[in-house]
Amino acid sequence: MAQNNQDEIDLGYLFNKISDFFRSFVRLLFLVITFFIKYIIVIVVLILAGTGIGYYLDKNKTEVYDNQLIVIPNFESTQYLYDKVEALSSKLKDRDAEFLKKTIGANYIELITLEAKPIVDIFTFAATSRDRVDLFKVLTDKQDIPDYVKDPQNFQYFKYHHITIKIKGKEHSKEIVAAIEKYLNENDHFTEYMKVSRESTQFRIETSLRTISQIDTILKAAASIDKGKSNLPSVMVNDNSQLNDVIESKDRMLYNLLKLNMQKVDEQSIIKVAAINYNVSDFSGFHISNKVKYPLLLVLLFSGFFFVKYLYKKMKHIAQNDAR
Repeated sequence: MAQNNQDEIDLGYLFNKISDFFRSFVRLLFLVITFFIKYIIVIVVLILAGTGIGYYLDKNKTEVYDNQLIVIPNFESTQYLYDKVEALSSKLKDRDAEFLKKTIGANYIELITLEAKPIVDIFTFAATSRDRVDLFKVLTDKQDIPDYVKDPQNFQYFKYHHITIKIKGKEHSKEIVAAIEKYLNENDHFTEYMKVSRESTQFRIETSLRTISQIDTILKAAASIDKGKSNLPSVMVNDNSQLNDVIESKDRMLYNLLKLNMQKVDEQSIIKVAAINYNVSDFSGFHISNKVKYPLLLVLLFSGFFFVKYLYKKMKHIAQNDAR
């Protein structure tokens, strides 16, 4: 019986608290409505003024766009790429007008920021060769994969990298991006590397072509012998297994030739631009029109003033009662 009375008291206390909270909420809502009714004219004027200010700012502001590049750092130049991007970013933060004008051109003021990140493709990296699989195992044994991906020391193991260049407006985007591309490729040391590497790649392509031609000669000769023709040079092919080895060698050479030709395309510059997207709208953050933002801001400031004034009166009343 005593337990039932205790439960009834607890429920009664809970209902009273809920009732008190509801009355407080209704009282607060009534005060807010009364306030807006009292100052309705002022609030309408503030809304109209804020809308006018927002419309003017929206009409005259210049939108910032992302210009996105996918690049390939050649000749072991990955760290060089990130150092150059960091150096230019530092100059932007310092607003080094002389350097920026010399590097970017007269429209340097429109360049906001630039950032480089690796395009992480761990599986392609690891599948390239057995040595890379072993290297990947060693590296990831020392750190978790997320930490491995974020570690700048490991950026060199990814072929493609993403550069985001934020530029104010669309008019001079191509000129600014071209100037940055030129800036990234200005290096005498890597230019020499590029010259030597391109000559080596071309030599390997020519050697591969000659080897493939020789293999084709062997295969044609073997086919002619099978047909009983004697006017072609004899070829020492003892059995079908040796012939299969020759055909597999040709397949490997053709695949190697494909890779060499792709490498030749990549080696056209130190930092090879593989793709560019100009003037991409940035939707990464929360955007609100100035025509909405400024009316809300003015009304909130106006309301906030009276709210602070109300709180001050309440605190003063409490303080005076406690002093008694």
